[in-house]
Amino acid sequence: MTDLISLEVGQDFLDRFERICEFLGVEPDLNVTVFECSSLEEFNQMTGMGYHIGAVYVNGVVYTQPFAILKKKECFEDIILHELLHHVLQLNFHLPHWAEEGIILTLLGTKPEEIFGYHRECLLRFSEEVTYEEIPHFVDRYRRSHLEHR
Repeated sequence: MTDLISLEVGQDFLDRFERICEFLGVEPDLNVTVFECSSLEEFNQMTGMGYHIGAVYVNGVVYTQPFAILKKKECFEDIILHELLHHVLQLNFHLPHWAEEGIILTLLGTKPEEIFGYHRECLLRFSEEVTYEEIPHFVDRYRRSHLEHR
């Protein structure tokens, strides 16, 4: 296991993450652990996810497919950013899961034709209900109080 700072992500990645956090009105939080599975089989056994899913965030830990596979697919930083956004959204908001997923996909500029299944349904549902500009107002309705503990 490694922490996020130890990953080989570029300054562009960190800048993008900080801009998104600022847009959402939250502090950037990199306090996550990343567990790189040694194989696709291990990833499937640990997460129960198919191979079309690159990583999963659960309670402060991001479980990923082997980094070499994600880098070969040229999606490593996008996958890590996606899961890191789950982290900051769950720390700061009580969002319905479909909205959380829809927000992340919208913020990352994902197009419905690029994805399928549950992720596509979340993106389509979210985009029908909230425009990009309305996201900060939308998430504010679900903001956790500073007294709450996860």
